[in-house]
Amino acid sequence: MIELSTEQLLYLLYAVAYSKQNKVTKSDVKQHLSKGYQKDAPAICDALCQKQLLESPKKGQLFVTDQGKKVLAANLQSSKYEFESAKGAKLINTLWRYCQIGVADSQTSDGGKEMDFETFVEKFKALYFEERKRQELRGVVAIRSREICQKFLEQNDVSLSNLNKNFALLKSTGKVFAVIEQEDELIQWVE
Repeated sequence: MIELSTEQLLYLLYAVAYSKQNKVTKSDVKQHLSKGYQKDAPAICDALCQKQLLESPKKGQLFVTDQGKKVLAANLQSSKYEFESAKGAKLINTLWRYCQIGVADSQTSDGGKEMDFETFVEKFKALYFEERKRQELRGVVAIRSREICQKFLEQNDVSLSNLNKNFALLKSTGKVFAVIEQEDELIQWVE
C-alpha cells in the first residue's frame, strides 16, 4: 500500500470531494485546503501525480485515478488526522472514527454464515422479483446490484464474502444480466 503524508491525504481527499464528473481544478482543491497546506499545494499535487494517484492531462485540471481512489480509501482507514474547523469538525471527526471502526470490524469478522448457491439463487430471485414489482408500481424499474445486495444482507444471515461469491456466480452463469450505467451496476433477471 502507498503511504500518504497528511498533506497528500488531504489533497487527495479534497480532489475527490470537489470533483465533478471525475475532474477538478487545482485551484478548487487549493482553496479548500487549510492555509498551512495552500502554499505547498503545487508540490503536493506533483507528488501525487508522480505516484499516479492523480493525472493532470491539461494545465490546471486534475483527474483522480482508480488507484488514487483505492489508496485514499486505504489511508483513510488508518489516518489519525483530526479536522480543526469551527463548523462541523467535531461531527466530521466522529463520523470518520466510526467509519474506521466499522471497517476494522468488518475486516476482523465477516459475520454471517455460508449459503449454498441453490439456496442463494432461490432467495435472491424472490427478492429480485419483489423489488421489481415494487418499482413497476412506481413506473420505473432500475434494480441496482449494490442496493439489492444490501437488502439481501439485511434479510439473510450470510457473510459478505459468501454473498459476493454467489452474486458473481449468478452473473457468470447467466442468470442475471448486468450493465454499468453512471457508475451503478444495474441488473436484470434473465430466466
